[in-house]
Amino acid sequence: MDLFKLIEQQLNTDNNLIQSVDEFNKAIEHIVQQLSDAYILYENNSFSSSVFMSITVCEEVAKAHLGSFFDGTIANGKSKNIFRDHKTKHILSAMPTVPMGSRLEKAIGKTELKKMMNMAHNSGFVQLRESALYFQREKGTLIVPSDKIDKKTARSILLFALEVFDDALVGITTYSMEIDKKTDAIFNKLAKV
Repeated sequence: MDLFKLIEQQLNTDNNLIQSVDEFNKAIEHIVQQLSDAYILYENNSFSSSVFMSITVCEEVAKAHLGSFFDGTIANGKSKNIFRDHKTKHILSAMPTVPMGSRLEKAIGKTELKKMMNMAHNSGFVQLRESALYFQREKGTLIVPSDKIDKKTARSILLFALEVFDDALVGITTYSMEIDKKTDAIFNKLAKV
């Protein structure tokens, strides 16, 4: 099937999640605030909360990236809304273009980058998201999020989220290129750690 015909079938301009440049910029501002919050949490050694926010950023990027084209509803017989499905949003955020640049690979290494991409595509982010939020009993012991999520994981996930944002949304509007200076500064600080 022709790519443009496939996209055209999904368009529903009356109900798109994002319906203007101003709304797109508003979504970007929201995402950048989440990235800033994730960085502050990381800097304050709240690694599990930073991971949760970083994974949420990936979800929001997927929504903003596609929200200008449709409302998230797919016709699969059930009218499923992909913008409400964590796993689908993780897959959509980890586009094949994310690892194409060298910046993220230099910051976290090739092995860690492959791990992040695999986690996004194979429910690993869903499991990590749950581990970042909830305590539970495992093998007779109470486990809290800080028992499972360390500084290295939080750093990798935050850098990944920053790159996902940059890859999918920066360059679409003038505002996205201006606010990218803020996210680039965060990326550069983290990359040096």
